[in-house]
Amino acid sequence: MNAIVVGSANTDLVIHVERLPAEGNTAVGSGFRSGPGGKGANQAVCLARLGVSTHLIARFGNDGFSSLLREEIARLGVDLSSAVIDRKRNGGIVFIILDKQGNNTMVADLGSNLLLDADDITRGSKLFTNSKLLLLQLEVSDSANNRAAEYAREHGLKIVLNPAPMRPFDASILKNTDILTPNMQELEALLRNLKAKPMIGFEEKDPVKIAEAARELFAYGVRELVITLGKRGSLLVKENFSLLFGTYQVNQVDATAAGDSFTAALACMYAGDSDIAECISFASAAAAITITRAGAVYSLPTLKEVNEFVKKNTLTTPEYFS
Repeated sequence: MNAIVVGSANTDLVIHVERLPAEGNTAVGSGFRSGPGGKGANQAVCLARLGVSTHLIARFGNDGFSSLLREEIARLGVDLSSAVIDRKRNGGIVFIILDKQGNNTMVADLGSNLLLDADDITRGSKLFTNSKLLLLQLEVSDSANNRAAEYAREHGLKIVLNPAPMRPFDASILKNTDILTPNMQELEALLRNLKAKPMIGFEEKDPVKIAEAARELFAYGVRELVITLGKRGSLLVKENFSLLFGTYQVNQVDATAAGDSFTAALACMYAGDSDIAECISFASAAAAITITRAGAVYSLPTLKEVNEFVKKNTLTTPEYFS
């Protein structure tokens, strides 16, 4: 199977601390490391490690970090032949502070990622003729995402949109979205932006109330809606019911790429015409493996690892809510 990811590629600069510092405080850290990141790169590498032939359309900078970033993403199995090098700008950089529980705080300068546009997608348009999946996020421009979604719909690709990091965006893309995968903060912000009023709090725990609010998105054309709930699992929302999926019980080390792992694994199975519940179970396993390892792309599992994990571990039976 061939897939296209349109999105960001960043260099992650990570430092470990005992606990995340409060505002105005300085924490002394250790274990500094750097490596590839960005939601587009993470999801592209995850697809590649799951056995999918993956092209990443991204806009890299003209700095030393970006040069090393391109080399490493290619080494990890992602085809960058349709990526762009911006000769005038630096690439994206993300500073990540990680505490001993695996929780993190991030600050990002997306750099050249923000300049990826519709023309860049058009230059890579031939990719859409023999692909089955398009995976999108919100770290690049609306013009790039919309042009990619138009090509994908024209050629019959499955389109998965991970609306992160949440920002105001052109909601017309939702009519071309097969699966939308927000977390609770993203769901709350998305509904507030669309409806111009609060619809649900991001700390809401009741799956019935979450599903009721989320169903507003079906009016915009979204076909499948999977809400990630962190340690509580994920919620599949349908028109007339919802299913709450739990999580695999593992020891969390680093949650940085958990959402990207979940979305990419979900998209991989969905493009292969698997049942949506099976897709979520597979994605939950991929995310569970990811959080047991340090780093972003280096924490992402292979297809063999996910399959072996599923054989040895059990996901709780989904709870049904009408």
